[in-house]
This record gives sequence, structure tokens and C-alpha cells, in this order.
Amino acid sequence: MVYTTQELRRRIEPVARKYGLRAVYLFGSYARNEATEDSDVDLIVDTSGTALKSLLTLGALYCDLEEALEKRVDLITVSSLEQPAQMPHEENFRETVWKEKVNLYVAA
Repeated sequence: MVYTTQELRRRIEPVARKYGLRAVYLFGSYARNEATEDSDVDLIVDTSGTALKSLLTLGALYCDLEEALEKRVDLITVSSLEQPAQMPHEENFRETVWKEKVNLYVAA
């Protein structure tokens, strides 16, 4: 199944609220309207100001998102995108991600 942006929002919102996320953004094939049945869902999550500091908690968030979407998920945090680039290709990747991003959830 290929989800609409509205369906992604509907499925992600309860998970975002559960973990107190500030925002969730979409990038990749879904953001470019190029998704296929086999596409994963690429997400950027803003965890600033939340208790999501450990890998275990991020792992739980990852599992809950995959369960809610019934699809594979690639997860990147805003803070990881804000770190200085370590490799030459990282800057191009970041620019692409920020250009493509589609807002799925912002905390009220």
C-alpha cells in the first residue's frame, strides 16, 4: 500500500504524542510523491525537549512507528542533522533532506 500524506499524518500523530515529539517530517520517496508499494517511510523526528535521549527509547519509537505504518521506517533526528558533517557527502544529503521535508506533525 502507498499511503497519502494525510494517512501518514493520521497514523503518526498518536505515536508522536505518546513520545512527546516536537515535530515529525517526511522526506525521501514519499515526500517526492514517488513512493511505491515497496518504499520505506523516511522520517525526521524532533526530539528536543523530550525524554528521548537513549538508544533504547529511540528504538522503541522506531518500533512503534513501524507498527503504526505497517512499513519499514528510516528514522533520523533533527539533532543528528544539525551535527557538523564528518564526510563530504553528508552536506549534500542534509541539503536534500531539508529541501524535501514535508511537515507531518507539530506539537501544539
